[in-house]
This record gives sequence, structure tokens and C-alpha cells, in this order.
Amino acid sequence: MEHKRQSVRDAWGLIEVVEEAGEITLRFGNHTAQSGWHPAHPYQLAFGYYRALLASLVLHPKPDRLNLYGLGGGALARFLLEYTDIRLTTHDLRPALLDIAKQHFDLDTDHPNITLRFGDIADNLWLMDTPPADIIWLDVFDEHGMVPIPPRSIAVLSDQLDDEGVLCANVWRNALDDVSHLNNQLARYFSPTPITLNVPDRYNTVLCYRKTPWTTEDILQAHARLTQWSPVVHETIRESLQWLQPLPRKNR
Repeated sequence: MEHKRQSVRDAWGLIEVVEEAGEITLRFGNHTAQSGWHPAHPYQLAFGYYRALLASLVLHPKPDRLNLYGLGGGALARFLLEYTDIRLTTHDLRPALLDIAKQHFDLDTDHPNITLRFGDIADNLWLMDTPPADIIWLDVFDEHGMVPIPPRSIAVLSDQLDDEGVLCANVWRNALDDVSHLNNQLARYFSPTPITLNVPDRYNTVLCYRKTPWTTEDILQAHARLTQWSPVVHETIRESLQWLQPLPRKNR
């Protein structure tokens, strides 16, 4: 039976925290879960797209810094702090999520490896204060779906990464117009053919971009890097790599 743990309204609308069958989820005024975790199984990432995003840790040769856009309930941030040494900078529009992440998703907001920032991703001037990163995760959704990112903000995100940097976006592949628009925007700064991970039995797809084109050798190296991570991270990434779609063949 569903139990509502908290309900709060901020300047952007309703935020609800709901518990059902041992799972705690964050919702923005509808039935779509924006974040989720099982406190009884903290080592398990509740959503498939969480696990797909984690694959980027082996797509980069040695990631140390990660910029996460879309804190939500903080489930991804909590996992990274618990099981990796990644230095994490999180960004979200809604400051009310800070206390929710602490209270309901067990996020240690005082952890030395996390910096929390609140502002609008559409504000490119605010984005310019963000430190550089090896990996960027885009998980920006509201109650209506994927949040559009203006071209100037995409340019700033690109500047946060060097040529080996990886940008991964969680998208809904049933929202084809939104996905096509985002890909066209990113293709101005990154190689236009991303690595694609389709989450089974869900509409989520994670697209991973780099400024230099991906090769089959990159995929082989990603598998070889699995052993560099803790067993929990290793097993999570190993599962998600099975969802990776073949790179398109180059015309001779």
C-alpha cells in the first residue's frame, strides 16, 4: 500500500515523497518517479537508467570529477559517495530537494566529496561557475518530461569537458522530437554519434557523447576497466554494458 512520507510545494510546484513495498520514490505532482531507492538494499540502484549512466565510469580512462545535473532525491549521488572516490558536483533547480535528499534518500550532504549547487541550467552565466569535470550526467526532467537546454548552456557544458570527457544524457526514446533536438544541439560540440544504452523494458535510453568519435577499441577498453572498481560498482556496470548498442559501421 502506498504511503506518502512528505508533500511540499515550492515555487515550481508539488514535490512528493512516496513509499510503497519498501521503495521510496520522489514525484513532481504526478505518478512518474523522478528518483527511487530501496533502503533495505542500498547497494542496488533502483532504476535501470541509473545503472546505464554508471557505464560512463569505464568509458573514461580515469574519471575523478563528475558534474551531475538533476539531483532529484539524490539516489545517484548517494551511490557514488558510498561506493566510489569520485568528486561530485550536483546541480538542481529546486533547493527544497536538499532536505528531502538528506531525510528520505540518506544523502550525506556534508560528505567531503560533494558540492551541491542550486540554479537554472538555462542560465548559462550561472553554469560558468561550475568546475570542469571528466564526466557530465544530464538527468533533467520535470513533471512534463525532458527539460530543454538552451544552446548557450550546451556550449558551457561542452567547455567543462576535455577531449576525453564524457557527457551522458538520460532521455525518453518515445519523445523522439525532444531526443532529436538534444542530439542536434550536442552535435555542434561533440561527435554526432553517441554510444547508446537502451534500458530493457523501459523507454529510457542513455546517450554518451565525446568530442572525438567513439571506436570499437573504446568499448573493449571499457570492459577491461571494470576491475578498477569496487565489486558493487563492477557488477552494476557489467550489467549495463550488456545494453550497449553496436556502433554504426563506417562506410568504406
